[in-house]
Amino acid sequence: MSSRSFSVGGRLLVLILTLSLFAALTLAMSPAVAADPPPQAEVRLQAWLVQTVVEQARVQERLQPLKDVRPGDVVEYEARYINTTARPVSNVQLTLPVPAGGLELTSLDTLPSRARWASLDGRRFDPIPLKREVRRADGHVAVEPVPLSEYRYLRWQLGDLPAGAERTVRARMQLPPLVGVGRP
Repeated sequence: MSSRSFSVGGRLLVLILTLSLFAALTLAMSPAVAADPPPQAEVRLQAWLVQTVVEQARVQERLQPLKDVRPGDVVEYEARYINTTARPVSNVQLTLPVPAGGLELTSLDTLPSRARWASLDGRRFDPIPLKREVRRADGHVAVEPVPLSEYRYLRWQLGDLPAGAERTVRARMQLPPLVGVGRP
């Protein structure tokens, strides 16, 4: 596979993930009162290529506009929910799909852990880090953390959002490397 053909495929993958993110975020927001029509809100989505550079013997990260992505690149997704109404919104949740085999989750934002949840199937969400029981060879059951690479959905419990307020969440994902294909 040439770097040009992956470049087009990489852009398509980023576009699909961004559209999936928008749909999930839009559907996951809850209004203050269920009987009222949903309040006006704005969800702003952005994605950047995370680049590591060395300047004056210091390693720094830079966020660059997404123009081209390649295997191994890390992309940072940011979703900002803005309550554009004159009344508060309750129980705000933002949900981000993490495609199986497409991207690997590498990090999350710094919201308190009680506000960050994840799911392996999109139906059951639990606080991060996810844990599971594993039966050992000796028959004992141990509780182990689930690797981030197995998460399929992320959810942020943002709680109540006052009129005019906003909240931002972030997640970084890495495109898997292609075996036998070098980076130019």
